[in-house]
Amino acid sequence: MISPRWHKIWRDLRATPTRTILVVLSIAVGVFAFGVILTTRTVIERELRQSFLAINPASAIITTTTFDDDLVEAVARLPGVAIAEGRRVVPARIQIGVGRWEDALITVLPDDGQRRIGIVRPQAGSWPPPDRALLFERASLSRIGATIGAEVVVELPGIGERTMPIAGTIHDLSTPLAVLTAQSFIYMNEETLRWLGGPTGYNQLYLVVNGDRRDLATIHDMTQAVERLLERSGHPVLQTYVPPPLQHPAEALLPVITVLMTIVGLLALVASSFLSINTISAILNQQTRQLGVMAAIGAGPRTLALMYTATAALFGLLALVLAVPTGLLATQGFAAFLGSQLNIDLPWPLVSGDILLLQIVAGLAVPVLTSLWPIRSALRRPVRVLLSGETAPPPPPRVVTMITRAFGTYLRRPTLLALRNAFRQRARLFRTLIALALGGSVLITVMTQRTSLFTTLEASLSSLNYDLEVQLAHPYRIERVSPLIAAIPAVTRVESTQRALAFPVRPDGTDGEELALRALPADTDFFRPRLSEGRWLAGPGVREVVFSTNILMKEPYLRVGDWVTLSINGHESQWRLVGLIEVFTPPTMPAQAYVDLDAFTTEYGGVGRTDTLRVATIGHDPLSHAAAARAIEQQLTAYDIRLRLIRTMSDERRILEERFNLATGAISIMALIIGTVGVLGLTGTLSINVLERTREIGILRAIGADDDAIRELVITESLTMALLAWLAGVLLSIPMSYALAYNFGKALLNVPLIWSYSLPAIWMWLGVVMIFALVASVLPARAATRMSVREALAYE
Repeated sequence: MISPRWHKIWRDLRATPTRTILVVLSIAVGVFAFGVILTTRTVIERELRQSFLAINPASAIITTTTFDDDLVEAVARLPGVAIAEGRRVVPARIQIGVGRWEDALITVLPDDGQRRIGIVRPQAGSWPPPDRALLFERASLSRIGATIGAEVVVELPGIGERTMPIAGTIHDLSTPLAVLTAQSFIYMNEETLRWLGGPTGYNQLYLVVNGDRRDLATIHDMTQAVERLLERSGHPVLQTYVPPPLQHPAEALLPVITVLMTIVGLLALVASSFLSINTISAILNQQTRQLGVMAAIGAGPRTLALMYTATAALFGLLALVLAVPTGLLATQGFAAFLGSQLNIDLPWPLVSGDILLLQIVAGLAVPVLTSLWPIRSALRRPVRVLLSGETAPPPPPRVVTMITRAFGTYLRRPTLLALRNAFRQRARLFRTLIALALGGSVLITVMTQRTSLFTTLEASLSSLNYDLEVQLAHPYRIERVSPLIAAIPAVTRVESTQRALAFPVRPDGTDGEELALRALPADTDFFRPRLSEGRWLAGPGVREVVFSTNILMKEPYLRVGDWVTLSINGHESQWRLVGLIEVFTPPTMPAQAYVDLDAFTTEYGGVGRTDTLRVATIGHDPLSHAAAARAIEQQLTAYDIRLRLIRTMSDERRILEERFNLATGAISIMALIIGTVGVLGLTGTLSINVLERTREIGILRAIGADDDAIRELVITESLTMALLAWLAGVLLSIPMSYALAYNFGKALLNVPLIWSYSLPAIWMWLGVVMIFALVASVLPARAATRMSVREALAYE
């Protein structure tokens, strides 16, 4: 037989179904968001790590001159080497549309497609690589919008081009994220590369260390032993790259994203708890006399506390029934979105036992814990006070009273009463405003983030005072190439530069991570860098270097004013570091180095030659850029000048905008979740207020108030709360958006974003919160107008 106390708990839940549904939905949304976000974070981190380890990633990659299997076998016999594997990698470009070329990297796979290091897996289409056909890394194919069976034009620099079919896709987790590199990764067998006119043999040596694969010292010892063997064999070391041990490149980007996801998940849970507090407080206020009667006939404080705590626990239990299954489904979609951006496969279903248990505990604990304070406050009152039923809230603040008096002659009485009512339950109002303001602040922060991204993008592109960059297949004499481009009608100016791969030599003699070096005139007006520290290059012939700021993440020992040893094609030289500049590029990409062209060619040769030209054109829009690129390619081809790639500023803008989808997509979803919690909180508060004022509404109707007046009373109170939430959201968004712009920019793009507060977002949030308020007032207003005078006056 069910005890009377459980009968009472069940009756309380059924007595006001709207209130029960709202508080259950509010808790469910918070628990839902908490579960979805934390499960997604946990699963993504786990699967990214496990998937990357499963491919047997390289401990080091050494680039040298062409070699064969005999050298690979000799390297594999070294004591420090567990596995050695040769590989051929060739730069290329592919045409993926009319006049649209894209940078590509060709990797030669064995005839059977099997690699021991950086294992690849077939996805769709042909396998192993067929003759005279391409395989695409699946993320690259998806990014360019091509399909299996389509044909693309492939061109090897300085050799020629051929039209080839796309035969299939593979999954290669060892490649950088396609959305960050803007480069296509394509694969073929050796026969196909030979048919294209490419070189045979290997040019890269992939190594796995024999020992602790996480120990950088052990890895460096191995690479030094391999380098000595290569040098003795007549193969100069062109590049040695030691990636972060057993770490996928994307793992450097995850910490800020996952911390943000955790914070938002917790905020959603906290915001949802406010309606639980409001509801339990309202029930206790409504049942003040009942509490007094139960206490008078012998019910102790512990018994009463357990009864109302059980009510809160039931709210949580009902919320879990909704939140857990819907959260498991939503996790699949949210994780699939992030997984596609990170190019990893996720299992089905996505379940984290720890997070599921934490979600269940949170769903039960949050409403129970948040109910303790109002229960304790109610039960501390004497029985005499409880039996009197005295629950009148304090009068509204004096400021509100002064405002209503000042505008009393201009506003209708229901409006004045609504303004006063909004401030009667100040603690309840405060909790409601926090939940709604959090949603607004996150919304404004997301829009400010996007505005800041584009502001930083424009600032970055404005430092590049040219429209196209023409990369040649190999160096040509400037006096031969530059006049050809300058003769094109759309071209206004041309500047010659040179590109190279460089490696900083560390104090211990080992090579640091790869640098993208650009030798350009020190007095160039095509490049106006944003200096972070130090100064720009002094002038022609001076041996100075300027690095991008992400060099400090890779080589933290460097300081402005130091002499730096750079290794280029095996030749070392000294350069003074004079400045650091902010560059809009992911930290996982190579750091950039800038030196004077005259000083560079004096040291490394190539005086009077260029392999890259920067071009300014009359038009600066995408159509003008595309037209100029076609004209330049036709002109150079006519004079037998081989191209590597032409990249326009429109291409750069498009590439960077693609990166923004990853940056803003997840945050926008989380903003929507927080906003939903806020709307439910506002609706719940209004429902509670209307219920508590049932008698007041009955009196108003008894003295002649019609349905319009009652409706105006509820809607005005809702709009008042919405305006306060709007103001609080705007104020809260200022520090939130600034902190996010700084940290997100550092994590994703290596530089703090230029904080650009989105003023349109303020007015959008105002419109959104007004709509929220009107929607939230529909149910309470309907309930208020449907009350009869007799029912309202008799309400207990």
